[in-house]
Amino acid sequence: MATTNIWQQFKVLIAEGGRIIATITANNGNGTSQATLRDGSIITVKGGSLYVLGKRYLFRK
Repeated sequence: MATTNIWQQFKVLIAEGGRIIATITANNGNGTSQATLRDGSIITVKGGSLYVLGKRYLFRK
């Protein structure tokens, strides 16, 4: 049976979370890594065991 709740119908249309594609450029040694986004901005992400350079990762916001 289809739901008649408009909010439930709308939620099906939107993604659950944004995704960010980045290249890992450094491990910070404290459980975080430095990542460069496609637009050139730099962010810090959780995870110190990620491979540096040449690998692209998909992160959830």
